[in-house]
Amino acid sequence: MNVSDIMIRNIFTAEPDMAIGDALELMKKKHFRHMPVTDSSGTMIGIISDRDLKEASPSIFEGNHKDYMNRPISDVMVTNVITALPMDFAEDAANMMVENDLSCLPVENEEGDLVGIITETDLLKTFVKLTGAANPSSRLEVEVPNESGMLCDVSVLIKEHRMNVQSVLLYPSSEKPDCKILVFRLSTMDMRPLIETLKKQGYNVIWPRELGITL
Repeated sequence: MNVSDIMIRNIFTAEPDMAIGDALELMKKKHFRHMPVTDSSGTMIGIISDRDLKEASPSIFEGNHKDYMNRPISDVMVTNVITALPMDFAEDAANMMVENDLSCLPVENEEGDLVGIITETDLLKTFVKLTGAANPSSRLEVEVPNESGMLCDVSVLIKEHRMNVQSVLLYPSSEKPDCKILVFRLSTMDMRPLIETLKKQGYNVIWPRELGITL
């Protein structure tokens, strides 16, 4: 999945001379938290967030609060903006946001034109979609040795039980360095026959924890 598949294309932008108070009011009215700042040619020169604007604001009990709200956003906008390309992978964009502690990522094409923006919420929705968690399904976690072919072997058993796989995740075991955890979302509500087979084959079923659990 690419950034272009999940980015918001209908972007609200601001000009650098826009008042901070007007920017906050626009964000509140339109229900968004980030806004790129562009110059007269449409080139992005910075970005603002409602959190940054509010944190920089003096208390309403201070005399200069009104003056602050009338200041241009160019005084407080972030100018060293990290961006993504539309064809970047979504997971790479997510990693970039984590590494740089970003809550959003503007998207520019190869010509430098602003074409979209992705946020933490967009990535969370993507995660839910990729894992199949929003669809009726059952979760299966199997601990296997960190060896090649383990995913294939477990998948064969799932196929033999005529269960459809909605998604697969893999992560290292926190307790056993030489093992990994396979996480399946299966289109079934009763995994008991499969779990019995897995245990007979010597696999360690992490979830469901007991045979009677089918979540």
